[in-house]
Order: sequence, then structure tokens, then C-alpha cells
Amino acid sequence: MSISHSVFVTGGTGNIGSAIVQELIAHSYQVKGLCKTAQSAHKATQLGATAVMGSLCEPQSWLSTLADCRAIIHTACTFDAQMGETDAALMRAIADQAMTRSTPLIVIYTAGCWTYGSHDAVITETTPKYSVADFRWMLDNQAWLRDKENIDLRVVSPANVVREEEHYLPPILSWELQRCGHPVLPQGEAQTWSLVERKNLAELYRLVLERGKSGEEYIGSAEHRAPLASLLRQLSEQPIECGQAALWAEQYGSWTEGYALQQVFSSEKAMRELGWQPRLFLPPSV
Repeated sequence: MSISHSVFVTGGTGNIGSAIVQELIAHSYQVKGLCKTAQSAHKATQLGATAVMGSLCEPQSWLSTLADCRAIIHTACTFDAQMGETDAALMRAIADQAMTRSTPLIVIYTAGCWTYGSHDAVITETTPKYSVADFRWMLDNQAWLRDKENIDLRVVSPANVVREEEHYLPPILSWELQRCGHPVLPQGEAQTWSLVERKNLAELYRLVLERGKSGEEYIGSAEHRAPLASLLRQLSEQPIECGQAALWAEQYGSWTEGYALQQVFSSEKAMRELGWQPRLFLPPSV
């Protein structure tokens, strides 16, 4: 297998990463996945990837495996108090490793829709970013990496990612339904989120790898105004409890302030430049 078809994926057994691994393998790529545990390594192998043992916190133990890879797709995050610092150290290590290469390393960096903050207008890649505090580091680390020699940086910014197997309900709404016994929303029943199904999103990552341009960002959103109350009513007849954003912060952490943002995303750039096709999954009645 040539280097042009070898890709390294962090978070390759996670929600987004596992779909990316399957998408790449289905298109004849050789995939290596970073695995912290034996359980993760087993899952990576089952997906068809080569498991590379290591962690985000100690990249020096596995960075040499990037030497025969065309790209690294970065979807992993430690989601702890040091997640920004860990990511920054990883980007520095990747940049150092890239200097030893004869060809640029493609780095596909996963940003979050919450890095944009709230906006009244539809959000595109040119919209100013007013990130929630907990994820400001995503913007800082991208900016640092963007002008590094021998790095071909491309950014994917997914909307809220859902799974077909979970009735397209955003995970935190499922968690709250189980925890409270009734549906819960951070704001009111009219609230909408932009959503994208993870396998459809994986197609976007592959297209960014194959057709994306250096330094460019691509938003991945399919259902731009998904009505959360309607999604919840498909799973529960109980009344919806609204205005729970503050309690979510206490229960899960301050990062959940992102769920209260006013956001509607557009994927016109990804469609126009890459040929990505967002797949709608909600019936017209929802």
C-alpha cells in the first residue's frame, strides 16, 4: 500500500472516528488507529484498522508511525481540565515530526461548532468566531499549526453529531431522558440544533482528505434546523422540561453552555467545493 493511501486516525474507535475508519477502509485506504487500551485496540482491529498503542498525552511513543502515512485525521480529545494543553503539545509534536518528511503531512483537524458562538444569521466558514470558553483552544491550536512548514492543515467543523442507531437524538438528550425519566431541553421547546449523522460526516472527512484545500475549513451540517422537541416526542410522551442549561452545567460541566447557543449552519462550501451530499434524515412532519 502506497503512502498516498495510508491514513492515521486519532479517536478512531470513538463515535466520529469509527465511522471515519469504516469510510476510509471502504474506499481502499490503509488505516492506523491510535489506541490507549487493549479494548480499544480490539475494536480498531475489528473495524479493519491497524491498532497503534499510545495516548494523546505521550505522542513521542507513536509519532514515528506517521512517517509512512499521507495524513492524520484528528478527532480525539481527552475532555479533561488539561484538554487544551494536551492538544497544543500534540500539535507541536506533529509539527516537529512533519519536518522530517519529504512531503507535507496532511492534518485534518476537528473543530467544534461551538467555536463559532451564537449568531442570528446562518453560519458559514467566514462567520466570525466567538467560541465558548472551554473550546477556545481549538481555535488557538489551529492558528498555531496553520503556518507551520510541511503541514497541510485542513479543518472540519461538524454540527452536533448523531447516530442513526439512536434515532438521531443528540447524546445529551438521551442521557437526560435516562437520568430524569422525562425529556429535558436547555432552553425552550422552539429550540433547534444543526445536526449531522456520523456516517454522512465520515464521507465529508474522506472528501476533505481527497479534495480539500490547504488552510481551508469545511462545515458539516445536514439538518440545519432540527426541532429538538419533535425529536424528543418521538421517544417520550412525557412533558418536556425546559430551561435546564444551568443544571446541565452543574451535572456535566461548563462546556455544556454550547447547547444553549443560537446556531444554524450551512454546508454550501463543502457541497460546492468537495461534492459532499448532506443526507437529510428527519421526516417532513418533524
